[in-house]
Order: sequence, then C-alpha cells, then structure tokens
Amino acid sequence: MFLLGFLLDLLLFLEPLYVLQLAKLLLQLLFYPIFQNKLEVLLVLLIDLHQVFRYFTGTAMAYFAVLAIFTAIQTGQGDSLLQVQAYINFGTNLIQFIYLSIPFFRRRLRRAYLPIALVNATIIPIFSNLIYLADPLEDLSYLITRSWLIFPILIVPIVMIAGEYRFRYAVLAVILTTYVELFSLYPHIQVLNTDSLQIFGGPLIRAFSIGTVAYIVNRMVALQRAQRRELILANIRLGEHAQTLEQLATSRERNRIARELHDTLAHTLSGEAVNLEAIKLMLPTSQTEIHAMLQRSLDNTRAGLAETRRVLKALRSRQLDDLGLGIAIRSLATDAASRANFQLKSNISDSLPEMTPDIEQCIFRITQEALENIVRHAQASTVEIDFGVDAQNLILSIEDDGIGFDASQTVSGKLGLRGIQERAELVHGELKIRSNPAAGTSIQLSIPFYSVNYHD
Repeated sequence: MFLLGFLLDLLLFLEPLYVLQLAKLLLQLLFYPIFQNKLEVLLVLLIDLHQVFRYFTGTAMAYFAVLAIFTAIQTGQGDSLLQVQAYINFGTNLIQFIYLSIPFFRRRLRRAYLPIALVNATIIPIFSNLIYLADPLEDLSYLITRSWLIFPILIVPIVMIAGEYRFRYAVLAVILTTYVELFSLYPHIQVLNTDSLQIFGGPLIRAFSIGTVAYIVNRMVALQRAQRRELILANIRLGEHAQTLEQLATSRERNRIARELHDTLAHTLSGEAVNLEAIKLMLPTSQTEIHAMLQRSLDNTRAGLAETRRVLKALRSRQLDDLGLGIAIRSLATDAASRANFQLKSNISDSLPEMTPDIEQCIFRITQEALENIVRHAQASTVEIDFGVDAQNLILSIEDDGIGFDASQTVSGKLGLRGIQERAELVHGELKIRSNPAAGTSIQLSIPFYSVNYHD
C-alpha cells in the first residue's frame, strides 16, 4: 500500500514537470539576459517533439495505471467513476504509446501520423473528465478540481499542435475542448450564481492559460524557422560568392597557362615550321626521300601548331558566359564538324532550365571532351547531339557512327573518358557510355533537376 501511494505521488509530481519545464524555458527566453541567442532555448525546447510526446504518453499511461490500482486497493471497488476515468485514459495512452513507438505507422500514414495522435490526446481526456456528470449526486464544484488536473495532459498535445502547425489549429483545439466541457456542464447548472460562475470559469481560465502558452511556443517556432531561412539564404549567398571567386581564380589561371603556351610552345612550333621550310628549300630536288620526310615533319608541326592555337582559344574562350550553354554547345559541335568533316545533326532545346554555373561548366566540358574524342579517334561520318529535359532530368546525348571501341576495357584506362566520368560524378549525374568496335559510340549524361537547380 505504501509503495503504491509513493508511486502515485511520484507520478503526480512527474506529470506536471512537462509544464514546469516549459514554463522555466519560457521565463529564461523572455527574462534571463544570459540567453543572448534565443535559438539556444528553442533548440532545447524543440528537440525531437515526437520523442517527447512518446515519453509523455508513457508517463501518463503509468500514472493512470497506478491511480486505478491504488484506488482499487484503497476503496475495495473496481468500478468507481475515478477508476473508469483511469481505465479510459490508461487504455488511450497505452494505444498512443504503442502507436508512437512503431515506425511502421509513421511510414504508412506519413502526414496524417502525428495529427491522429494529437487529436486522440486532446479529445479523450476531456470526455473522460465528463464521466462524473453521470452521477447526479456528484458535486459540480469537484469538476473544477478535475478540470485543472487534466491541465498537464492537455497542454502537451496543444503545445505540440502550436509548434508543429499553425497557431489557428491550436486555438481551434482549445476552443473545441472548452466548448465540449462547457456545453456538457450547462444543463447541470440550475442557478446562475457565484458558484456556477466558478464552475464555468475553470475551463475558460484553463483555455486562456493553454492558449497563451501555445501562442508563445508558436511565436518561438516561427522565429526559429525565420532564422533558419535567413541562415540558408546566407549560406547560399556565401556559396555563390565563393563560386564567383573560384571562377575568377580559374579564369586567371587559364589565361596564365594560355599566355605561357603561346609564348613557349606556339612560338617554338612556329620557329620549327619556318626552319623546316628553309631546309626543304635548301635541299636539292633530287633528294626525294628526304623531301618526303621533311614534308611529313612539316605537316605534323603545322598540325601541332594548329592544335595549340585551338587549345589556346579554348582556354581563353568565354562562349559559355557570352552565348549561353545551348549556343556554346552548337558552336563546339559546328567547329568539330568542320575540323573532322562529319555530318552534324543537333537537337538542342531552346527552353533549358536555369542552371548553376558549375553545372553549365560541367556539361560544356563533357561535350567538348566527347567531341574532341570523335575528332581525333572516331573517324565518324555522322554525329548526333541531343540536349534537353525529360520529366525529372536534364539529358545530354552524343552519338557517332565511327569505329567505336571496347567500352568494358577502355573507359577506365582512357584519360579523356575518365575525366568525363569524374565531371559527371561531381554534379551527381549518371553517365552511360556504350560502344563496340565498328559500331559507333554513344555517350549519355543524365543530371537530376535537384542538382541542376542547386549543387553543393
């Protein structure tokens, strides 16, 4: 008997701790100067509300179980109104605890998962408290005490409604619970006097108290969400600024490399071409074999010089910034077709989605590398480029009818193809390379929209 009484007192003490802890945090938030950053309190208050709700239902379940047992032992009865109320609340909280403890319900019900639990936790205590109206001899003033005893039970779900949803839903829950109680009490009030006003005033004051706490919590959550949005926007702006600085640094480095190549390699190749032309003119025409060797060397030197100039132009190119991605890809394809003398078929959408600069740069460089591989190795007569969108992805497809290769053995070993794969992985894209000897090559890049619009 003593042990049950001790447990009952302990649970009666623990249950209001939710309210006391909430009040303590609210006072700290409003009055204590040591909390310079209000988010510190918000995070303490709002850490895993679902977990807190589950602990609350477990505590309430234990409280009503001990209350029912203690009352039965003390009175020797098992069907008193107090025990019926305890049975109802124990069963409700037991079901709630099981419901909140099994992840299956959360996955299955999704957005309806928490509202179902909150409705049950709000409505059942009110109706269970009205059981006392079934006894015509019951003193109605006793309901005032019972009304305040369910205050800790009601405040938790209503505060959660205010925190998880809009404040209007919390107000609706407060009004509904108060209306149900007042509507049920009204027929039992015979005379409107001071005692009856106290009976009506209890639910009204309780509603005002819970509504005030719900409003404060709702404003705190709104503040937290606003600060979180500002933080996200600040991070985005900081990322864009860092990306701009990176692009400027990359541009400067590319220009530096272009200048060095122009001053060293391009000048050297030009000098070698001039020297070979001079040697060719000095040799007698009868030295046909030497003339042929000189001509091949001269052709290779001129080809190397032309390739160097093309690389210099690509390094200094601002097509992507000046023309946009679609036109830049068309320009790349047209230039490659003129150099390799293949027929070009292009289908590039005019309504491409807005992309971050790194996504555009990645697609541009992948296209450039793929076309360069076609020019150097494919010996293709027809190349087809498709660039557009489907339901969920941005799609780039490049196909040729060249000599092809064994994709299973070559992709990992070729520097150019490996670079294409690495670029695709950087933007969370999926790259498919299909090729067989004498059957041409197909490269398809697929980038999901969430990477196109924002890439970290």
